[in-house]
Amino acid sequence: MIIGDVFTHPNAGSGGADGETDQAFAAWFSRNRWGRYVILFRDKHGALTRVFRDPSGSLAAHGWRAQGVQILTSEISEAVIAVAPPDVGFDWDRIRGLVERPFDLVGPSPLTGVTSFEPGHLADFKGASVSLWSPETFAQTPTRRAADARHDLRRTLDLCVSTLAGRQAVGIEISGGLDSAIVGGALKALGHPVAFALNTRAPRAETDERRYAQAVAAGMGVDLTCRLREAVAYSAERFEATAGDVWPSQNGRDLGNDQLVAGACQEAGVEILLTGKGGDALFFQMHTPLAFADLWWDRPLRSLTSGLLPGVARWTRRSTWSLIRTARESRRDAAGDLPPAKRLQIAAIASGLAYLSVCRRAEVVDMVHPLMAQPLVEWSLRTPVPHLVPNGRERGLAREAFADRLPASVATRQGKGDYAAYFNRQTAQNLPFLRTYLLEGRLAAEHVIDRALMEARLDEDALRWQGGASEILAAVSVEAWVRRWEGRRPEV
Repeated sequence: MIIGDVFTHPNAGSGGADGETDQAFAAWFSRNRWGRYVILFRDKHGALTRVFRDPSGSLAAHGWRAQGVQILTSEISEAVIAVAPPDVGFDWDRIRGLVERPFDLVGPSPLTGVTSFEPGHLADFKGASVSLWSPETFAQTPTRRAADARHDLRRTLDLCVSTLAGRQAVGIEISGGLDSAIVGGALKALGHPVAFALNTRAPRAETDERRYAQAVAAGMGVDLTCRLREAVAYSAERFEATAGDVWPSQNGRDLGNDQLVAGACQEAGVEILLTGKGGDALFFQMHTPLAFADLWWDRPLRSLTSGLLPGVARWTRRSTWSLIRTARESRRDAAGDLPPAKRLQIAAIASGLAYLSVCRRAEVVDMVHPLMAQPLVEWSLRTPVPHLVPNGRERGLAREAFADRLPASVATRQGKGDYAAYFNRQTAQNLPFLRTYLLEGRLAAEHVIDRALMEARLDEDALRWQGGASEILAAVSVEAWVRRWEGRRPEV
């Protein structure tokens, strides 16, 4: 039984699926199909035996057994919990890791008693699983010519945008950055109708990207709706409203933007909202000297005369000698066959699962992230990092591939909006709530967070001069998640 949206892979082979075994069928499907789907395997009596979740992770799959019934769901609703509550517990070590690395959502959930099936894995309900889709597999067969990578990118991106947008008019978030502009340019080139284009900003100059977003919207021939975020009073109710999933919500912790986008989409009446999320990892925006190390691994002598060496030095503000030293050390200390920047990119792509977590805007509109689609991810994994950043120009290959679709101001733009100061200020305005919620909360009681360290962070002067809002909000999202689940346990 296949549930969800399934499309033919652009690199699909001929012939039908190999259905001799569950594993053979799921492996064939992962190579020849893509989309947002879950495959359920059953025995001859109809009982569920195994689950395969598509490699993109776009459709969640969680399972548990209660009152003699096997439950399998993509959403953890209170109605299901009331009828068949799981016997849950907490892996506090794993929870500590989530507070420290909130976007590390690969592997088992820190919630025991519920199985969260991993993308690209065929698993049973007892926890045994086998990986049928691996990013390393694609990274180990690189595309050798940058020209081929550019051609394949354009073809694959247009296919993914066209397929995921469907046939109806859609909405699109236009941040003013490169990634959403590429998605918008594809919609225009494909002649797809756009009913709503949205740009949001905070009341600080460094967050205002309207000039760039207006240029993108004008190129698409659509009107741009601009909305200003209002101050939001933090509360347990607001954070815990999106904390009911098997994983803490990183997508909903920016309360102001979450509520603003949800309301704007409701007013516009759009059912699908496309975003540029995932583009930083896909096109390689990461600011790292390891971008040169990957070429050193492949062609050590030729790398010394390439434009990548001085380009990455300028980009990262490092000397060429330090880049060479870093490359040599990465080779010496290597833990595997993949070069270091490609390993960094794989981790960044995996962290994109956070964009699929529960949030208010996903309750009112279908959030679609074309740049996280499986065919595009596979393209990126096959493309060597030096191709992605030619001459040390971040996301340079993508800029070249779509230059004719982008406003010049966006195509040549190097920076992006900065929300750090805004979040620090917003956090400082909510310190009374945060001090009580965190310092007297469950994470402090279980010694998951260092109470003294958190107390020092929850200081207005510290936030103003040192920052730290992102670490605080990461802890809040996990605290809300623990409280929401403990509230569902009958013994609590």
